Parts: sequence; C-alpha cells; structure tokens
Amino acid sequence: MELNYLTIYIINNQNQIMKNIFTMMLFIVLCGSLSYAQGNKTITGTIKDNQNRPVVNASVLVKGTNLGTASDAGGNFEIQVPATASVLIFSAVGYDDQEVNIGDKKNMNVILAEKNLGIDEVVVVGYSTVDKKHLASSVAQMDMSQTKTRPIMKMEQAFSGTIPGVTMLQGNSLPGSSPGSIAIRGVSTLQNASPLVIVDGMEQSLSDIDPNQIKSLTVLKDAASTSMYGSRGANGVIIIETERGTTGQFKVDLNAWGSIDNPIDLPTFVNAADYMRLNNEARSLQGQTTLYTAEDIQKAESGETKSVNWLDEVMQSRAYAHNQSANISGGGGVGTFNLMLGHIQENGLNNIEGTQKFSARFNTNVNIADKFVLLADFYAHRLQVDRLMANDDGHGLYQIAWRMNPTQQVFFEGTDLPNHYMLHNNLNPVASINHGGIKNYMHDRSTINLRPKYYINPNLNIEGNISYMINKSANKSVRETFKFYDATGKPATIWANSVTADQGVSQSQITARALVNYTKDLRGNKDKLYLTAGSEMMNFTYTDYREINKASFFGKLNYSFDERYLLELTARSDGSSKFAPGQKWGFFPSAALAWNLHNESFMSSLRDSKTLTNFKIRASYGLIGNENVDPYLWQEVVNTWGWTMRVPNPLFSWEKQKQWNVGADLTLLDNRLNITADVYDKFSYDLIYSDFPVPPLTGSNTLTSAVNIGEVRNKGYEISANWSDNIGDLKYTIGGMFFDNSNKVEKAGYNKTDTLIFKNTNDKIWYNGIAIDNYYGYETDGYFQNEAEIDATTAKLPNTIPGDIRYRDQNGDGIINDDDRVELGDPFPHLNYSVNLNLKYKGWDFAALGQGVGRRTSRIGGQEGYPIYVDNASNALGAPRQEYADNRWTPENPNSRFPRVWTGASTNTFLSDVWLSDASYFRIKMLQLGYTFPKWGKAFQNVRVYVNAQDAFTFTKYEGLEPERNGGNGNYPRMATYSFGIRATIF
Repeated sequence: MELNYLTIYIINNQNQIMKNIFTMMLFIVLCGSLSYAQGNKTITGTIKDNQNRPVVNASVLVKGTNLGTASDAGGNFEIQVPATASVLIFSAVGYDDQEVNIGDKKNMNVILAEKNLGIDEVVVVGYSTVDKKHLASSVAQMDMSQTKTRPIMKMEQAFSGTIPGVTMLQGNSLPGSSPGSIAIRGVSTLQNASPLVIVDGMEQSLSDIDPNQIKSLTVLKDAASTSMYGSRGANGVIIIETERGTTGQFKVDLNAWGSIDNPIDLPTFVNAADYMRLNNEARSLQGQTTLYTAEDIQKAESGETKSVNWLDEVMQSRAYAHNQSANISGGGGVGTFNLMLGHIQENGLNNIEGTQKFSARFNTNVNIADKFVLLADFYAHRLQVDRLMANDDGHGLYQIAWRMNPTQQVFFEGTDLPNHYMLHNNLNPVASINHGGIKNYMHDRSTINLRPKYYINPNLNIEGNISYMINKSANKSVRETFKFYDATGKPATIWANSVTADQGVSQSQITARALVNYTKDLRGNKDKLYLTAGSEMMNFTYTDYREINKASFFGKLNYSFDERYLLELTARSDGSSKFAPGQKWGFFPSAALAWNLHNESFMSSLRDSKTLTNFKIRASYGLIGNENVDPYLWQEVVNTWGWTMRVPNPLFSWEKQKQWNVGADLTLLDNRLNITADVYDKFSYDLIYSDFPVPPLTGSNTLTSAVNIGEVRNKGYEISANWSDNIGDLKYTIGGMFFDNSNKVEKAGYNKTDTLIFKNTNDKIWYNGIAIDNYYGYETDGYFQNEAEIDATTAKLPNTIPGDIRYRDQNGDGIINDDDRVELGDPFPHLNYSVNLNLKYKGWDFAALGQGVGRRTSRIGGQEGYPIYVDNASNALGAPRQEYADNRWTPENPNSRFPRVWTGASTNTFLSDVWLSDASYFRIKMLQLGYTFPKWGKAFQNVRVYVNAQDAFTFTKYEGLEPERNGGNGNYPRMATYSFGIRATIF
C-alpha cells in the first residue's frame, strides 16, 4: 500500500521531481568539475578503430573511480585525472574494451579492436542469455539506437519495415490508442493474434514502453525459440530488456523532441452544388421527386449558399506532440542504478482531445557479498486521455462529420443569437466540440520486479523472480447545459447538464518464478553447455471477480560442440484455469540443430582471408500453443429466465501449433556483408472459436459454445541483407529485407469438407483452401446499361435499375444468391519489403527507411467507397467523395469504375470485386538528418540535434484513403510527423 501511495505521489508531482533531479544533477556536475580542477594531469588523445576511423561516443573511464568522459565525433577526448590514477579504460559498443597504463603520458592514441558483431554478441532468449554464435533457432533484434531518435508515440510504430517476418499495419494516428496490430509470421488464430511481450521477465503491454528506456529488443520467431513460453508462444514473442546502470560511470542521458502532425488521408468531398446535382440524379434514377431546384443549385454555385466542409470545421487546430526523457545512471562496487523519467504529450485536432503520459522506471543492481545479486526494478506510469463526450472512442466526431452534407450549415445566418447552431437530426459536430461535454480517462500502472540471483560457483546459479503489477483506470465526464434555438429564435432542444464518474475494472498480476542456470565450457573450451530449468506460477485477479491461474515447468538445453555443431532442446508443460477439467495441461517440446559451416577445416582458406567469417545453417521443429482467450468459456451460461445461453464443453482446451523452420546466416567480405534467410511452415490446429453457434435446444433464440475447431497453415520466407563499409571519413550502411506469408484454411470444421459460416457476419466464410480472413463475395460483370438489358437477364436481383452492378451467376441456376459467392482474396500484406540507408560523415549523420507492400487487396466499403452512409435505416446520401463522383456510372459514362449514385437500400453494397482495390504501396517511413557537437559547454557532451520526417511520402494506386487499412465511414486521420530533436549526455 505504501508503494502505491509513493507511486501516485511520484506521478502527480513528476514535473517538480524532474526539476529537483536536474538541479541536483547540475550540482553534482559542478562538484565533479571542481574536483577535476584539483587534479594535476590532463590527458588528451584520439580513439580510432583498426581501419583508422574515429570511434564516436567511446567511454573513457579512470579505473577504480567514477571519473569519465566520452569521445566526440572525431574520436577526440580530453580528461582530467588525479595524480594517483594509473589506468584508463576505453570502451565502445561493438568494440573490445582496452586498458591503458597512464604513467607519464599526456597524449594517447588508442586503437579499439572491432568485435565480430552478429556472431559474438549475447542475445536474450527465454529466461537466459546465449552467445549468438551458439544459437540454432530463429531470432531477430531491433536496432534501438536508431529507434530512440524517431518521434515514436507507441512502440508498435517501430516495427514497420525493421524486422523480417513482422508486419504492422497502422490505420490511424489517434492519440492514446494502439496504432495497429503486430503479426509475426502471419495470423493463424480466431482470437487475439498479438505476440507475447516480456519486459525484464514480466508480461506487459508493448504500448506502455518508452523506447528511450529499452536496451535491447529481441523477436523470437520459430518454435524452437518461442516454445520456452509454451502455451503463450504461438503468436511469437518479443523480449525487451530495459537500460541499467554501468559500474564506475555516472552520467545523465537527455532526450527531447517536438513534432507537428499533418493528416495524410483526408477525403475530398463534393461541394454543395455537386451534392445537389447528385442527390437529384439519384432520385431521378429511382423514379422519385427531386429535392433541389435549378435556383438552389445556382445559389450554391454563386456562394450565396455556403458550401460547408465539415472536416475542416471540426479540425480546428494543428496536432502536435512533444517528448522529454532523462536517464540518470551510475554505480560503484555495491551496485548500479538507472532512474528513467519520461513525459510525452499528444494534442489532437481540437483544443480538447489529446493524451499525456508520465512514466518513471528505477532499475538497480545490488551486489551483496561476491555471490549474491539483487535486481530490483520499479515502474509506474499515468496515462491521461482526453476525449469529447460525443467522441469517446476518438473516431465518432469524424464519422459524424463525414455523414453531414455540404449544404448543411453550422450556424443559422442573419440572427442576433450568439452560437446559434443549426442541428441536423440533432447532430452538429462543431457544437459537439464546443458544448457537447468532455470525457477524461485515467490509466495507472505500477510494477515491482525483484530478481535475486545466487552464484553457487562461477558456472552454476539459482535465480528467482517475483513481480507484481496492478492496473487501475477511471473516467469522468462533464457537460454544461446548452440551449439550441430554431431559425426564428424559439427554443428547439436542450443538451442537458451531465456529470458522471466511473471506476474501471482493476487488474493485478503476480508472477513467481524459480530458475537454475548452468553454463560450462567443456573439452578445453572447445564446447559450451547452457542449461536452464525452472517453474513459474502466475495469477491474474480482476475486480469484476474474474480470476486466472497458470502454472508451468520448463527446461532448455543449448550445446555447442567444437564451435561447429549446435543443439537446442526445449520442453515446457503449462497448466491454465481457462480450460475444462482434464484439459488444463499441455506439453510443448521443440528441438533445433545448426551447423557453423565456416568453422570446418575445409573452409579455412575462406576464413583466413576473411572472405567468409560466418556461415550457419539452422533447422528447428516444435509444438507451441495459444491460450489467449477469456476465462470460463467452457462453462455453461444461464440467463435470469433459466435459459441456457452457452452450452458447456468439457473438452475445451488449447490451440496448438506445429512449426518447422530452416534458415541460414552468412557474414562475408571482411564482415561487410550480412545475409539472413529463413523458410518456415506453421500448422495450427484445434483453433478456439469462442462463439460457435449451436442449434437452439431450449427457449433461447441464440445459443453458442466454445469449441476447438479447424486447421490453418501459414507458409513463408524471409531474407534480409546489410552492407557496411566506409569511403574515407564516410561510413555507410545499406540494407533491405523481403518476406512473404501465405495463409490457408485446411479444415474449417471437424472434417476436411466442412464449411464454417461465422456468426454476425455474412462476408466471412471458411472452407478448405481459403484464407483465414478472406473476402467472400460476388464476381461482377460490369453494370446494367438499360432496361432492355435488365429484362433480358434472368439472373438478377430484385429492383435492379440501370447503373446497378451485374453479378455473375456462378452456378448457372438463373438466381443470384449466396451460392454464387466465391473467394475474392484476403486483406493480408504480401511481398513485404523495406530498404534502409545510414550515412555518417564526421559530425553529420543521415538515415532513411522505406517500407512497402508489393501486393495487398483492400475493401473500400462504407462512405470511403459508397456514395451513402449505410445504416440499414435511412441510408442517407451523406457527402460523397469526389473520387466516387468523378468515376460513377451515368448514361454518358457507361464504362465507369463505380456504379450509379443512389439513396436508400441498394444491392450495390454487397461485397463484390467492385469494392476491392489494389492497396500495394511504398512509404518513406523515415528521413532523418543530424549533427553531433562533441562538447557544449563544460557539462554537455555528444550533443546531437536532428530533424526527422516520418510517413511523409506514400506512393500507391489505392482508391481508398489509407492503404494500410480497409475503408470505412470515417475515423481519426493518419498523420505524417515532422519533428526536431536533441540528445545529450552529461558525465
């Protein structure tokens, strides 16, 4: 309880706390400067690599002290050392550490040896770390140094085009929401397909993590790597390790950026005059009386009747965001610490909507004696989301604005009443902003993570992990009374005073884990053994009386024989309270083999000449599971009248997945070229369908059950390559990746010939050979051109008129019905690719990232495609897009792209190939230019300033608005972001 009060105090007073910390920090720097001044020796020098290139931001540390500095963009350094100092330690990322005796030297020119990156680095996998050269499974790592410089609001945004096999389609830029869902090697479930995210050993949400706090991010992709997480690994696993302090080095890393956002997917609506013409045209085609006279249209053309663009009216300000973070770290013989503070604020398109987040993370390593280490981590954040009452999901305001037509005015004209809003079916989006009320959401999260480790000997240790997380949320809303008047000034309606407050469902998560780790070099350091075994228990408790319990036992063996042959064996047994008695436990084993071909004797000549420094062939196979469903689904549900609503299923159990992977890693031409390639096959079966319709056996009109049904196969390939070199002082890296995934249902029910029709949707159906999220609709054959053509056609739908879609009669029975629907494609991105370029020249740096999809089919339904808002009631004309108006069917334009304009109900809205469009695209995800100042005054070093453009350019033929999402009836826009940032370090 005391911790929760402390957490809340820190969050509520974080601005003041940060000011106090910075004041204290500057005081420490001043004191340190004074102590430096008392030293009797100044040492200068340069730090370069073995190719005579300067090493930027290398650490220079006086051994046995906290005194240090860093090299500038030219590799130069200057440090004052006490007279008693004897050794300087030089270190940098990607290089071997080097110790140099000081003696009577006043100038040092140090050459750091490069590590064989990608081979010698250590990778966090499962509950342990393994040298990458000893890995036999498929893993990938994100370049966090570049990610931290981008204006990323949520970590999901960093996955577009950065890791092979991982896709992230971002549909909008709504503040406070997840930008999109991440898929690792495709989707193979009916449930939530998001990957498991582990942060410092704890299961957490990816959206919560500040990129500036991340040290490493590893994606586990195949069964051999993910099976360590057993029932939770089928959608892939993302492992994040946050930054920790460094022994002997006190420093402060500062990062700040500000950005402005520009909508990139706004529709162009027809103006008032064209709207009147289209409305009259639709009514004339349908044999109805027209609404607008020639005089009405002339007034709209002359401007006497104002043409209102409702999107312009509701987007009242430019969206912007800003971020500040500080990492304060250091340590000595007792241990290390890292205090990470963060603040990010996003403002929306009006003065009310937006979000603000404060976060604080404190990581510490405490060394007790020589054998005991305690990692104690504390984290808290508060997220405040501000919305309109009329737009509490963030999208509603824009959906309503789309539904208004340009002849509808915001205000009554010619009256003396202030704020004399005109209501249209009780709707006015501008009035909703100014008088519709405000709703505030508050989300708090606090975590404690304790990881004690005891070293029995240098090779054997036992480790524990006890973590606790609590999530709380609340919301409140307020609206003051506002009166509306009609055109004559008489009262029309009232938006009444309203004040509400609600407490959300709180969730607590407790995890307890025990591990034994054994690492040993064998046969004179020719072999290496890694062994991890342990057990884990998790408890999730909700204030709405739900509870979930899990228990697991697992073990993993990695063995490297003669640095040539690699073996990985994993086994995990999971139990979950979500499943029926007798079905709660599952067993998930895996195995992987690899061959370091470059270490064979017959490769010695290539190895010695550095033509080939790494050539690894990998193969893996395993069984993993998915239990990402709600609890209690297997149980019976009875309503208050005693009717059964859910049929119990005593056989309800895990989703299961078998996966094999074959891959290769190559490093060529003196470590300048790196290539990784993989092919895989994921076979998922016993899929969970939580809402399977059951024929009513009681008085219920709906009856469902949770069942394990169907089989899905995902096949794919991934290839990535990077080339790094230098031309004089210019260092450059060029890279790219290409990958694809094909998805197919192999069994829709209990038999291969079964067909599964989904509840509450007529546009999705499963059968053998179709994609999991297929478009299932009608093929078309143009449009009916006249009444004679309609009369001569047997297979047509009722009330067909000229300009309507002609659907193909697939079975030739003379009737258009569901039997004529066929597979039209799937919405998944195919032929995914990205390219990246990084340049460094002295103090300058430049980075570019482009990401694209070579093939994707998207649906342009809703008002993004149709000329009307389909609500199954009035089906009002709304405000058609200009794209539709320019390409609609008319007698004068018979070979049009879209059918005729219409109002009311229409068979033209059925899912068909008319409403599918090529959504392939190429997008410049990032352009960044920066410059690093070696020193800025006496306190600041390696000050980097940069400008960044994100999602600024998109090349596509898509007929909708945003190729990364399907069409709809309007939502918060997708943004291009332009930012300016600064990073600096204080030693």
